[in-house]
Amino acid sequence: MTIRAAPETVSPMSASPVCPRCGEPLVVRHGSAAHAWCHLHGAVTPLHHTALVAHDAIAAVTADARVPAWVPDPMPSGWAVTGLAWGGEPGARAIVVDCAGPAPLGGAAELVLVAEEPGTGVGCGYAGLPGLDPGDVISGPSSVGVEAAGQHAPLWAVPTREDRAAFVGEAYGVWLWLVMWPMNAAWLLVEPLRLLDLRERIYPDLPLGPVGEHLLPGR
Repeated sequence: MTIRAAPETVSPMSASPVCPRCGEPLVVRHGSAAHAWCHLHGAVTPLHHTALVAHDAIAAVTADARVPAWVPDPMPSGWAVTGLAWGGEPGARAIVVDCAGPAPLGGAAELVLVAEEPGTGVGCGYAGLPGLDPGDVISGPSSVGVEAAGQHAPLWAVPTREDRAAFVGEAYGVWLWLVMWPMNAAWLLVEPLRLLDLRERIYPDLPLGPVGEHLLPGR
């Protein structure tokens, strides 16, 4: 069963919007909720996020989203969804799903999945890259691949900071990013990873947890 909720329920659940590229607080332009100003990056699309992730919040954001909301399916053992962010309202042009759980090599890990239209800069913000899109990063053979809503999606490794691993590809005609902390959390991709689009189905036992450390870019 597909779960849907009215789009107008999104705003009351969202915290103050931040820059999609650096996570800094924004000054929202008077009379417009679609554009805002970052003191570092100028005019940007505000990145909204929930103070507490919940099934109804996910349903509200995905009800009229223009991009997928990806989540591992099945969720790795001990993992949970720990955050939700979106750019563009109504009709999200970017959706971020944050997940956290045990790292494959021990300790804790966090995984941010981003689906975004070109030109929003959200994925680059999490990967710690300048610019709005990955540019020349996607060239040559892919590094790994995932199954996104039943379709194979090749991913390319992105040069990033030493504290994380980042991969980018394309699915459903928009960018698909996987950014992980710490770097060795990339071992999650050794086994085939299947992704579910939460626009199609939000299962009632989807595990939820406290907000993750890396829910916002620039962290």
